[in-house]
Amino acid sequence: MLANAPAAPAVQRFGAQGTLAVSNDANVDFIATTAGGNTSWAFVLAPAADYFVIPNLSVGGQIEYGHSHATSSGSDSAGTTSADLNTFAIGPRVGYNIGINDMLSFWPKLELLFADVFGDVSANTFDLVIFAPLMVHPAPHFFAGLGPFLQTDLASSAATKSTEWGLEFTIGGWLVPGG
Repeated sequence: MLANAPAAPAVQRFGAQGTLAVSNDANVDFIATTAGGNTSWAFVLAPAADYFVIPNLSVGGQIEYGHSHATSSGSDSAGTTSADLNTFAIGPRVGYNIGINDMLSFWPKLELLFADVFGDVSANTFDLVIFAPLMVHPAPHFFAGLGPFLQTDLASSAATKSTEWGLEFTIGGWLVPGG
């Protein structure tokens, strides 16, 4: 071995300081439902970027676009009604990655999300979102995760506030800018 050989570069891990993660978070909304003449479907796209400012602590933001359609069949005299809604949302978030081993980590995130709903109904909401996925890192610089989410209106221009919960999926990649 050469005396002046360069040292091997340090192995970067997800969550290391200076890491930039880019992902898409989506709840399981790629579904169509038909029940008793009622049909609904939704599509959500939610790209996000998170930067690890110190080891395991991320700050970032997310934008979201969603479109949903619902059709309901009434009695013979009521006919069929339908509604289309679009949602645009944006907000900051913070997370903390907890490494379990080389292939798994737990990355809960807390987000504040401002949403504008428009279409057949209009409203604005300011939401609190909690997402806690178990992350799988099957290859360097790639991740996927699944975990529970909770989204609740802190404020809403609509007559009622709403709360959603369920499972959310994330997929993405990471890099160290300039590294």
